[in-house]
Amino acid sequence: MIYEILSIIPSNYSDTEIDGIIGKITAVCEKQGAKVQKSENLGKIHLAYPVKASHHGTYVLQYVDASTEVIDKVNLDIRLMDEVARHLTVACENGMPKGTFKMVSYEAPLTPEGKRATSKTASEMAASDAAPVAAPIEKISVTELDKKLDEILESDIVSDV
Repeated sequence: MIYEILSIIPSNYSDTEIDGIIGKITAVCEKQGAKVQKSENLGKIHLAYPVKASHHGTYVLQYVDASTEVIDKVNLDIRLMDEVARHLTVACENGMPKGTFKMVSYEAPLTPEGKRATSKTASEMAASDAAPVAAPIEKISVTELDKKLDEILESDIVSDV
């Protein structure tokens, strides 16, 4: 059966060290009797939360052909590696998927008000500054506000309700 192993390597390793760590993960798989079909470095991405004191991690995706018993041993060995912050193994029931993957940074979920929980990036701020600005709101006194509210409440639209 084909399994997909996604590993996160902390950002404190250089690109050359990451290649060596990918080689170590491949060696662990082959030592247990699994065959690595494909290995892909997906790049460095900002993590949603710090993992082992790292805010960024390099994602490595590998497709491994192995039995269930072998993949359990591989998971245990990868879990014990100091160089791997997190990993996830998933069975690919339809075989190895075709195509390439593109990783994007984490985007915070929407708050109940419909806004992002984090602040805007520099490019988003520049885009919003270029947007047309609405006319300034005119200030009115409390008596004028009360008068307008009375007009609204006495209007035909509200009286039908």
